[in-house]
Amino acid sequence: MATTTTTIEPVAAPPRFLGIPMPEALSVLAEPDYRTVWTGQAISMIGTWMQMVAQGLLVLELWDSELALGTMNFANALPSLIIMLFGGVLADRGDKRKILLVTQVFMGMLAAIVGVLILTDAVEFWMILVATVCLGIAFGYDMPAYQALMPELVPPERISHVVALNSSTFHGSRMIGPAIAGGVIGGFGLAAAYFINAASFIAVVLSLMIIRYRSKPRPAGPQMSSIEGLKAGFRHARGRPNLMVLLALTALNTTFIFPTMAVLAPAYVKNVLDEGSGALGLMFAMSGLGSLFGALILVWWPTQARKERIWMGAIAAPIALTIMAISRDPVVSIITAGFLSLAFSMQLGVVQQMIQESTPRDYRGRVMSLHGITFNGTMPVAALGSSVLAVAIGLPAVMAVSAALYLALAFFMLRIPSGGIGEVVKASQSEFEIVAASGG
Repeated sequence: MATTTTTIEPVAAPPRFLGIPMPEALSVLAEPDYRTVWTGQAISMIGTWMQMVAQGLLVLELWDSELALGTMNFANALPSLIIMLFGGVLADRGDKRKILLVTQVFMGMLAAIVGVLILTDAVEFWMILVATVCLGIAFGYDMPAYQALMPELVPPERISHVVALNSSTFHGSRMIGPAIAGGVIGGFGLAAAYFINAASFIAVVLSLMIIRYRSKPRPAGPQMSSIEGLKAGFRHARGRPNLMVLLALTALNTTFIFPTMAVLAPAYVKNVLDEGSGALGLMFAMSGLGSLFGALILVWWPTQARKERIWMGAIAAPIALTIMAISRDPVVSIITAGFLSLAFSMQLGVVQQMIQESTPRDYRGRVMSLHGITFNGTMPVAALGSSVLAVAIGLPAVMAVSAALYLALAFFMLRIPSGGIGEVVKASQSEFEIVAASGG
């Protein structure tokens, strides 16, 4: 009688650090091109957050009003809103690496120019406004290309890991950058933060030059115009009700929650808490720490309990914002800012994961441009409205009203459209399985 031998393949042990099992999401760093670009972006993002702290303080020096912060962010949003949709079309049709090389060099030059203006004591509010508009134009092309390129550097089944690690890096830099900025600005002035940010773009440029070139096959037949490509992207999005819900959830957060965290924080610290740059740096750092914890949840558990995490974020965020509206104690407010960012990061990280992994490669640039508009476009517009109201009725009152409106609208969004958030999660998972089976 013949003997049948069964060979059992050994199961790869999870990566370990100091004997501690590490999350599977970190295995994506074994992909050389992704690791290279991720390293460059991590360095650059620290510089970006340093500049954000410096810009908030600089704007308030030139025009001491919440309206100045709202105006500056609106000036960044308007060109992004106009450009980003076409940036998504370009990302789907063109060479994403070349697009990013141009935008990164341009943004680095802008930071250096503003640094020189500050150093020579020639800076005026309108100059910062012009630089912000130019930055918005560059970002309109940069964001869709970056969001579409990163998933292409890994196999389709690891896209959720890419989003998780990118999110943790983004929010980790929110903790590191402002903390460094507080010391750098205190010791060397506002210009130093701009110069460091300008230098940090060199890391991204080098990483993009190192990675392997990926040619994109040109489709047969006549090429679609940019307008036709844009319309095709809209048709694709409208045909996916679950995607529309996820985009709406993003817009809801960036309309009512994120303006306080990212735009009006300098005014909150200065005018409500009566504190200075040290407290502002700590608030940004604590906010970054909270967001980092939210993103690390994605790293450790990228696909588990998505519905529950979205609900938790929707409940915790308005509670934290209300506490900040009431508090006048810097310690309480700084700690609460961390919990606010944790809720925001935990919810929107899951949302972005589902959008990225469920979208086919041919539409990813355009879909991520829509996501960019709901994230980066609505926030500055909302911040301008919030800053106008803050001048009229006070920033704490605006924060309390925003928390109440967010809670009511989030409850509706998670219960009603497309059968509720549970059905949205299921539909997105089904789409991901189709995308993975087709090779991305």
